[in-house]
Amino acid sequence: VSVWDLLHSHYIPEEHRKELLELFEAGELTLEQVKTVVSTVVSKAAAARAEQTSPAGGPEAEPTGTEAEPTPLQVD
Repeated sequence: VSVWDLLHSHYIPEEHRKELLELFEAGELTLEQVKTVVSTVVSKAAAARAEQTSPAGGPEAEPTGTEAEPTPLQVD
């Protein structure tokens, strides 16, 4: 799967996708940094989904963040 496909998947909210692309186009993020951000978001969403479907993630378990929940982006 390409970074472009992941960037336009349900894992990355439209507002974050636009922000990432603007930062990349402005030269504030390298392609490697964009890859890292996208990979991290997708990995965390997949882990959260796996945790929710596991027996330990029953109704009494605390809710965790989902892929639809926006998280602020930070640029060093």
